[in-house]
Amino acid sequence: MFNLWGLFLREERNQYLDNTERYPVTAADPRPSYKRHYTKSRPVLFSVSAAVVVCAAFVIHSKTAAPQKSAPPAAAASASVDSSCLLPVDKWLNKKFFALRKPPMFRKFGYELYLTNKLSAATAAVDTATEAEKHHARYSLLAGKTLTVTGVEKAGPEHLVTFSEDKGGRTYFAKTHNGAIEGIARSDDLDGAARRWAGTTVYSRRRFIDTYDSSTGAYGRIKVRIQDALKVTGVSWGLAPLPPKPLWLNVETAAHEKGFIPVCLTWANVMSDKIKPGPPWAEELFETNPTTLYSWDSLTWAAINGHTIVSGMTKEQVQVSWGQPHKVTLDTAQRGCREQWLFGTQYLCFDHDTVTSVGAR
Repeated sequence: MFNLWGLFLREERNQYLDNTERYPVTAADPRPSYKRHYTKSRPVLFSVSAAVVVCAAFVIHSKTAAPQKSAPPAAAASASVDSSCLLPVDKWLNKKFFALRKPPMFRKFGYELYLTNKLSAATAAVDTATEAEKHHARYSLLAGKTLTVTGVEKAGPEHLVTFSEDKGGRTYFAKTHNGAIEGIARSDDLDGAARRWAGTTVYSRRRFIDTYDSSTGAYGRIKVRIQDALKVTGVSWGLAPLPPKPLWLNVETAAHEKGFIPVCLTWANVMSDKIKPGPPWAEELFETNPTTLYSWDSLTWAAINGHTIVSGMTKEQVQVSWGQPHKVTLDTAQRGCREQWLFGTQYLCFDHDTVTSVGAR
């Protein structure tokens, strides 16, 4: 929809797969102050000469033209992965994992855990009493149960993991994909998240909270501002398949609207390409009121809550609005865009700490 800043799209909701966000691009105001852009461009918001609005799908990879040199994302320069949040597969022995429940439409596929170490390559006929298609363990066999890791061995670049069911003693096998196994979560993370967040106040960096109707299986969304206080009423396991955020922080707004924020407490069983610097929940929420962290004026917060980037914003403001870039490129020979931040098919140009232009590649 259009607002005073232009067109922005809500992120595509997909609780079952990794979310693909869409970012609005607002044509950069060549003037040095984005505040002037905001206050003076209202009469011509729909004029092509005033603003060019580009909406493009958020993709993972972008091409960088020579002679630009790649640099790590901004976060990597100022933060590193907290080793206390890591639990690589070779450290899983004797650790417990919980088999996450799934919405009805996904239950027929079972879990990517198997009753034989041959996995999906098993040649025997599928035993329909215990197996779904491709020899996956049936949903009814595993959902809501706790598994203990009894063996970990290398399998090429991945690992073959052996589990024992805590109640019943049945043995399961699974092979990691990018260091993770779909559908399970580290059991200790639930208690850890409850200790950290239950009864506290958090703030959604995503500018919305999710809702789920268990009777219909329908997901929804309640829009909030980043500064809106959300009371954490409890922590529960989420549903799989889903992004690497197996925990749901159940929250309530000041207007008594209820929903949840999916989070990850640690990087245990998270695909290696999803592990980022900083806390695992950093892109989902603030634990402190952001207005006390950043002394920005109301126009800045209006832009951020609109998920919008305009010229004159600082790098810190961009990170709060759009998160961390997927790539940073440097080209000291290029005038006007010596540092470029890439967000999928979109880019931001910086002059030192200030956005000078916004566009699509």
